[in-house]
Amino acid sequence: MPSSYLWAGALFGLLMMVVALLTAPWSKIRDSEAQHIYFGTLVALTLLWVLKGGIQDGLSFHLLGMTLLCLMFEWQFALLAASIIIAINTYLGPAGWEALGLNFVFMGVLPVLLTRVSLYICQRRLPHNYFIYVLVNAFLTGALSILLAGMASAGVQYFSGVHPDGTIGPNFVYILPLLMFGEGFINGGVITLVVAYRPQWIATFYDRWYLKS
Repeated sequence: MPSSYLWAGALFGLLMMVVALLTAPWSKIRDSEAQHIYFGTLVALTLLWVLKGGIQDGLSFHLLGMTLLCLMFEWQFALLAASIIIAINTYLGPAGWEALGLNFVFMGVLPVLLTRVSLYICQRRLPHNYFIYVLVNAFLTGALSILLAGMASAGVQYFSGVHPDGTIGPNFVYILPLLMFGEGFINGGVITLVVAYRPQWIATFYDRWYLKS
């Protein structure tokens, strides 16, 4: 991977982390219950990322769960968790530390920002409905988030020439529709269960909007 790509990813990722740390609503995770839920979700997603597959060296795929993090804890804490998960997987996996920033942008920043923008639009353009929150913000956005991350990663790898011509499509891009289904199911299924039993665990779910209106 050309150093210009790595430096650009590192600088943009660092900028997003600084903004997240400065604007994070830290009061939301001060109590012990919120901290336990946050770190428990972080551990679960770290294990989920370990379950990865691939056909060609350097082209691996796994589910992300970034939409789940963003909806449950807001985008700032989602990015903080993503940075920890990616750092752990970098330590355990074959990816070099020099690609940490670029991987953080692809698998953390892009899915989280897409989820937050989608939530913002739905809250202002669509009716405040429980089913819209679950189906659009969790299922659909979760599926689109991994598509965005995968296409961005594939595009950078293609234009940088790190893989032979004709390998990224069959070995990576063509698998994205299958991953979209799994990603949507994981994010939507977990959000559905948490909303049903513990809605107070979801920072972006407001009872007065989705249940009492």
